[in-house]
Amino acid sequence: MKRKSYRYMAGLCLALILAGCGSGERKTEEAGGKTEVPATVDTAEEKAGSEETTAETSEARDLTTEELRSFTDWIQRAENYGFLLSEYRDPKDADLGEIFYSGAGIATEPLTDAERQEYLEVSGREDIDTDCVRLTTEQINRVLIKRLGYTLDEMSQELPWFYLEKAKVWVTEHGDTNYVNFTCVSGRELSAGVYELECVPGDASYRPYVHSCHLTLQEKGEDYRILSNVFDDSLTYSRSIYRIDNQSFKVDLGGSWGEVIFTSYAPGQTMYGNQDVSFSLVQDNAEIYDFPSVTADNYRDPACFREVLAVSFQDCNGDGWKDVITICDYENIYGEAAGEHFKEVRLYQNMGYSFRLDTDKMDYLNANGFNNTIDEVMQHIPEAREASGK
Repeated sequence: MKRKSYRYMAGLCLALILAGCGSGERKTEEAGGKTEVPATVDTAEEKAGSEETTAETSEARDLTTEELRSFTDWIQRAENYGFLLSEYRDPKDADLGEIFYSGAGIATEPLTDAERQEYLEVSGREDIDTDCVRLTTEQINRVLIKRLGYTLDEMSQELPWFYLEKAKVWVTEHGDTNYVNFTCVSGRELSAGVYELECVPGDASYRPYVHSCHLTLQEKGEDYRILSNVFDDSLTYSRSIYRIDNQSFKVDLGGSWGEVIFTSYAPGQTMYGNQDVSFSLVQDNAEIYDFPSVTADNYRDPACFREVLAVSFQDCNGDGWKDVITICDYENIYGEAAGEHFKEVRLYQNMGYSFRLDTDKMDYLNANGFNNTIDEVMQHIPEAREASGK
């Protein structure tokens, strides 16, 4: 039985993804009494070319952000992610152990007493110590035909489970999961209905156990059939598909920055845990600066980010440079306060070459509830300065 260290942390990730943590309705807000015009920017990534995995054709086109989000959601399904965990150019060579390790999204039934006894005899074990997955050949074939176009007998590798001849079922034990979340960072439609997706694991902790890959799909009715999956660790994670367009703005921040695009990113739906919102400055389609996060690892516990309510650029301390103010909405996800929402203001002080979180003033404003609108924040900054002594 294979065991990999990344599997133990993946269960929390799956639970939070299914709970919808990090998602939120996005609204355009007024910043300091003046409505900012959301910036438009080409978010297409440089494609990592591979002669073995791509085919240049006159019909090829880059996928839109919405298409990449849709494919990312498709990959996250319990029946699909396992097909990205092995490398194959022929679908028949896919690793069955990875595909069905956690059941491939199939609802399984517990072993009967007779099946349990037969399993112990066949496996040579004295007892069953962990959870079991029990699947029939029919259930397995239904998944394989749908995704690969082949039956279990036609695959080049065997399913590394125990087959119970009397019960006519396949059984394995596992006390963890091999769930991995992936993000489609870029992709192309190579020809009508044929797509090549560049997919990267959503959390760096998975490496080196999980590889980035080129996944090639073909439309099959309203679903997709997998043609190949080729590893490529030169691919890097990109959060561009999570860009919040109506809270991203062109602005001249002064100092060494000049005109840039202040960019807001919703938490990646594929990231491990309840990740927070993030912000960056973009210039010439490249990120030139990442704003500091409230927590060291940019995860919020027990709060879950819901939406950016407002962004504004104000000179908060009279130095002639524009500082950045954001107001975000969060929801407590467990404990006595579960379900309750709260607002949080952030003050990013422009240092000319970087931005500093003005935590003393932020703490005062948030503790006293002066975080509902930009105007309210600006009104109470002087007393926050006096209270903090800065």
